This record gives sequence, structure tokens and C-alpha cells, in this order.
Amino acid sequence: MIEFITSILAGGVLLSVTILFVSIGEVYNERAGVINLGLEAIITLGAFVGLWVTFETGDYILGTLAAIVSGAGVGLIHSLTCVKMRVNQLIAGLLILSLAAGLANFLYNIVLKKTVPIVTTLPSIYIPFLSDIPVLGEILFQHNAFVYLAYFLAIVFGLILYKTTLGLKIRAVGENPEACDAAGINVNLIRHLCDIFSGAMAGLAGAYLSLGYLGLYDSGIAGGRGWIAIIVVIFSRWSPYRAILGSLIFGLGYSVAANLIGGGYIPSNWNYLVLIMPYLVALVVIVLFRGTTKAPSALTVPYWRK
Repeated sequence: MIEFITSILAGGVLLSVTILFVSIGEVYNERAGVINLGLEAIITLGAFVGLWVTFETGDYILGTLAAIVSGAGVGLIHSLTCVKMRVNQLIAGLLILSLAAGLANFLYNIVLKKTVPIVTTLPSIYIPFLSDIPVLGEILFQHNAFVYLAYFLAIVFGLILYKTTLGLKIRAVGENPEACDAAGINVNLIRHLCDIFSGAMAGLAGAYLSLGYLGLYDSGIAGGRGWIAIIVVIFSRWSPYRAILGSLIFGLGYSVAANLIGGGYIPSNWNYLVLIMPYLVALVVIVLFRGTTKAPSALTVPYWRK
């Protein structure tokens, strides 16, 4: 029983990473007043680009950087559409969703005609002494570099958001862009940068899936995690720190489903019912936190300088 619970908890940490990467970027984006509904597809594109570049070069760092750049590129397109052209952010996000997913699958089908790109996932890094702690060591300190990076970045970008002038400007832009403009802050520049950053983090999340978790690409590789990340942003009340908890909750939902199915604990005809567990968790979170969270005042509202 202890081994089963440990497996679920360790898996929850692993499966929370994609959601956490995306959530960090989207917290910044929405704090600045922009929401990107295309994150699911940006994860997919980042997963393919990261895998393909790593497969061709054998360099995991280069593959990860390529995934980040591809995500940032889509984020740039989204920001130009929403911030510069002031297209409705919800419509633009859905268009990005189709564009990025279609591009990823198109490129994968081209590559597939020549070869099947598969790589060995990054090895686990055992933290000295800490990884030897019974149970806790296996849960927290026996993972690959992506896992440690996700939690490190959540703390760093939390500090930036709440303890620096840049973070103050980002939060102010999402609440009162007119006052920020009057104070000499370039509102649209900050929104552009946060939107691009959100795309880059989604690309990094995709790289984790293909390079740190699966070692291959599939058109459904994101598995709804981009949508879950948007819910985590709301659940966390737009805080990178609380996004850690939110990501872990949903990661555990995915892990419970994976362990129940993989361990043969349930009949095979119940598999699909168990797979919806993370989405049931999402529904419960939405119901429980309805009316208790206040979004940034200028979220989804385009800004015209008067």
C-alpha cells in the first residue's frame, strides 16, 4: 500500500510539471491583461519542435531552446493580434489553437515520411542525501532536470512579480492601464512581453512532455493540460506560488488515473471513466471557487492610448 501511494505522489509531481510551466507564463500574461486560449496547441507545437531538434542534433538543451522559441513565436503572433490589432482575445486564442496544432501535426507528418523521431527521456537526477530519505526522497528528489526547473521558476517568477518594480508594473497594467500610461509606463509593451513569455513557457512545457516524460510525439500529447493550466491560474488567484499547489492537485488527479489503469486495479471498461478524473477535479475547483476570485480588472480589455 505504501508503494502504491508513493507511486501516486511521485507521479503527481511528474505530471504537475507541464501544468506548472504553463501556469507561470499565463499568470504573467493575465496579470498584464491578456488571456491566451491557444496554450494547449502551443504545448503541442513545443513538444514536436523540441523532440525533432533533439532527435536531429542529439542536444537536449538545443531542443528545449527550440521549443521555447517556437512557443515564443506563437506568443508573438498572439500578442500582435490581440495587443496591437486589438482583436478579441478569446477569438484570437481559438485561432491560435487551430494554427499551432495544425502546424505541429503538419510538420510531424512531413518528418514521419522519413523517420520516426524518438529520443531517450532525460535521466533522473538524484539529489545527494535528500534522495535517500525513505518515501519522501522518491517523491520529491528523484526526478529529471525539468521537474526541478519548474518549481525553481515558480519561486523565482513569484519573487519577480511581487518583489520587483517590473512585477509591480505588470500587476498595475492589468488593473489600471490608463493610470499606468499616465505614469509613463508603456502598457502595450508590457502586454507584448508577457504574452510572448506565456507562449515561451508553454513551449517549455511541451519540451518537457516530449523530452523529459515520453520521449516521443503524439498529436494529443498535451492531453488537456493547457486548459487545466488556465483553471490553475484562476484557482491560484494569479499567483505563481499558489500555482504550485494547483498544479500538484491536478497532477495527482492524472497520477491516480494512470496508476489505477496501469496497475490493473479497475476493469478495462472503466478506463475512460477514470481518465476524466482530472477534469472532474477541474469542475469541482470551478464550483468551489466561483465568486471568490477577482480577476485583474483589465483582463481581456484592449488598451487605446488617448
